[in-house]
Amino acid sequence: MENLLLEADALGLGAVWLGIAPRTERMAAVGEVLHLPEGETAFALIPCGYPAAAPRVQEDRFDRSRVRYVK
Repeated sequence: MENLLLEADALGLGAVWLGIAPRTERMAAVGEVLHLPEGETAFALIPCGYPAAAPRVQEDRFDRSRVRYVK
């Protein structure tokens, strides 16, 4: 899933990971829509497409003071 999202971004696509597992009713509904064979189960979806506007630059929220080292 991560690699799909990274490649979508590299191609200029917008994409989002939609987890549907472990909600069995959602997993069954997606399986019906996609006509999955018996024994196959959907656990997530990644809708993707071209964004209507340029994505904003993600801000750097790294805060070194929140890092703890364990020895």
